[in-house]
Amino acid sequence: MLSKYVIFAVTILFSFLINYAGLKAQEPSEANLVINKIDVKGSQRVNALTIKAATKIRVGDIYNPQAVSQDVDAIWSLGYFDNIEVEIEPFEDGVKLIFLVTERPVIRDILFIGNRKIKTKNLEQVVELRKGDYLKSYLEKFGEDKIRELYQEKGYYFADVVSVEEESKGHVDIIYHIKEGPKVFVKEIRIEGNNTFLEKRLLKFLSTKVRKFPKLVFSGVFNKDKFEEDKDKIKAFYGAGGWLDTDLKSEIQFSPDKTKMFIKIIIEEGERYHVGTTHIKGNKLFTASEIQEILELKKGDPFMPETFQKDTQNIKNTYGSQGYVNTVVNASHKYSQDKPEVDITYDIEEKERIFIEKISISGNDKTKDNVIRRELLFYPGEILDTEKIRISQQRLVNTGFFDNESGIPTNIDYEPGSKPNTRNVLVEVKEGRTGLLRFGGGLGANVGLFADVSYTDKNFDIFDFPKNWKDFVSGNAFRGGGHVVTLRLSPGFQRTEGLFSFTNPSVYDTGYSLGLSSFVFRRAREDYDEERKGAKITVGKQIGRSLVLRLTPNYEVIGVQNIDDNAPQTVKDIEGSSSKLSLELSAALDRRDNRATPTKGYQVQTSVEVSGLDVDIVKFSISATNYKTLFDFPNWGKHVISFGGTIGVVDSTTDEEVPIFERFFGGGSGSIRGFSFRGVGPVDETTGEQTGGEILMLGSVEYTMPVYTDMARGALFLDVGKADNEINDINLNNMRASVGFGVRIRVPFLGNSIVSVDFGIPIVRKDEDDTQTITFNFGGAGQ
Repeated sequence: MLSKYVIFAVTILFSFLINYAGLKAQEPSEANLVINKIDVKGSQRVNALTIKAATKIRVGDIYNPQAVSQDVDAIWSLGYFDNIEVEIEPFEDGVKLIFLVTERPVIRDILFIGNRKIKTKNLEQVVELRKGDYLKSYLEKFGEDKIRELYQEKGYYFADVVSVEEESKGHVDIIYHIKEGPKVFVKEIRIEGNNTFLEKRLLKFLSTKVRKFPKLVFSGVFNKDKFEEDKDKIKAFYGAGGWLDTDLKSEIQFSPDKTKMFIKIIIEEGERYHVGTTHIKGNKLFTASEIQEILELKKGDPFMPETFQKDTQNIKNTYGSQGYVNTVVNASHKYSQDKPEVDITYDIEEKERIFIEKISISGNDKTKDNVIRRELLFYPGEILDTEKIRISQQRLVNTGFFDNESGIPTNIDYEPGSKPNTRNVLVEVKEGRTGLLRFGGGLGANVGLFADVSYTDKNFDIFDFPKNWKDFVSGNAFRGGGHVVTLRLSPGFQRTEGLFSFTNPSVYDTGYSLGLSSFVFRRAREDYDEERKGAKITVGKQIGRSLVLRLTPNYEVIGVQNIDDNAPQTVKDIEGSSSKLSLELSAALDRRDNRATPTKGYQVQTSVEVSGLDVDIVKFSISATNYKTLFDFPNWGKHVISFGGTIGVVDSTTDEEVPIFERFFGGGSGSIRGFSFRGVGPVDETTGEQTGGEILMLGSVEYTMPVYTDMARGALFLDVGKADNEINDINLNNMRASVGFGVRIRVPFLGNSIVSVDFGIPIVRKDEDDTQTITFNFGGAGQ
């Protein structure tokens, strides 16, 4: 009986297998099937030809699933469809390939509901969907985020946005429902856990501020992204000082009506890390002790990552100054296991010494090669000294010949020479406009209101004649020689000046300079008018990198006229014209890193003048200023302190007294701020008017910090000084002093002129002194 069931089951199974094999034989196989037709179904607004044009498969191709998948991706990238499917049907001994598409709806309208505080047009700008676009759901959701961000930027911290789609006949309306919520202001920011630094100091790093007056500046609006950046700033500040494990957390609470925000920043300072041992390896040219001398981080000092990087660069620079420009300094640090110390290792690969083979100059379409080469401190055949390269590049920038506004007016690079140990130095410059025609004016506490019409060209060449009128008009003539020409007319209510000067800073590239100038100067003094007319010749010599000696014969006629009846007798005695022939020897030493806005270095100027004819005097003066960067904050800038002073002495070489127009006065800009221009000095016993002194002593300390990038800087200052009667008065008696603050604003379109405004308060003064709280200068200073 069982055998009958077994036979029956086997028979059924056999029949099934035969039928299944037959069905499989009738199905189309994907292998070697020819695509005889391509069809598109489901498209209503998008033309089928547009879809087919996006595909690469064509009628007659062999069916390939991978190629079909790539075409699906191509159709999807058109952005018109929500879904794409593929069907294959037998067709004429091959197959028909069918793309089944579901079109996205077209946006008919975008609506905003609930926005009372922000205008609809502002919301439309942040949403990337537009009417007539095919709906992309991800952009719809992205619009929610952007609207929410906009509200939070305006202070609506709890704003919520939900979008809804209303479809109809292939079109859709996008409706953003907005719940604005209350406007939230930062009411309080507290910092806890700060054992090392005062809360007041740390709060300065925060761009997030408490709402207070003036509200236009301190709006109190909270921005989450900026607040996270604020916390990173505080953490970086701690890290820069050696607190490497510092961690920050924050807690935010709100008032019951959710209009006020209370922020608490919790600092876990951790321990401060100090420098343990410093290991120096691989050094052959310099001893370990010599390298230790150039390092700022010493044993026991707080470990500061920025200083660590600076020390690494200092080692490379030291090797580079000896020609080892390829030296590699592998700096590493290791934390101690049992105490907060960091051990430092400098592993030095000295490489070979590099020499200069040749120097190539490019980019100087007008400036002559020799004008550029005379600013370079290196020559072919020398070792490649990276310090000389750096200083030379700064000297080229300081000439003013090249395009400072581009950010990279000059660049010095190297390329391999003909031998392994040689390099060719490539000096690349970008020509700038050196001629400046200025129609303007200024206002100065020392000079009053004045106009100014001037033309200055710092790269003049008298032998570069124009080839045509276009050359002359476009400024392509008389350029490239490195000469300086100035024509100036500056009429004013208190001072009028006319000037012509020509200077060749390096005659025949000898290092000697030659200057010619003529001038007219008229100044309304307190009790008289002073006029000077004359001409002078200056011969100079460059000595070393920074020292310039000058010899200047000068002839001028000085007039004293329009004297008031109550003028001092010393003025009345010299009424009329006086001729003066003088010879001046001067020296200037300039080691500043930047002439316009120095941050380090120093400058010393001194002169001795001997004159005769109607004015028989000897005059000596010396002034010096030193600049030092105290702090250099990455996100703020350099804080610079400068201190300096001036001593001047003048004496008559005859029995006559020194004329008033050759005496010294104190007060005003560049002297003792807080006092009037020429408001400090000896006075006439009868009239009480200032008569000037035979000695001048000035001293100043000034601290400047960035206010807005490098365009504006704030200043705090202390000025001291006096003008006194005789040489025996060179002492600290009769000194005046003032303190104050100010701002320095650089004006690029006026040749980087500096606008200075200072508020000075005299703290030591005499009754006869003339005081002036505000001292300002724009466009120039007076005499």
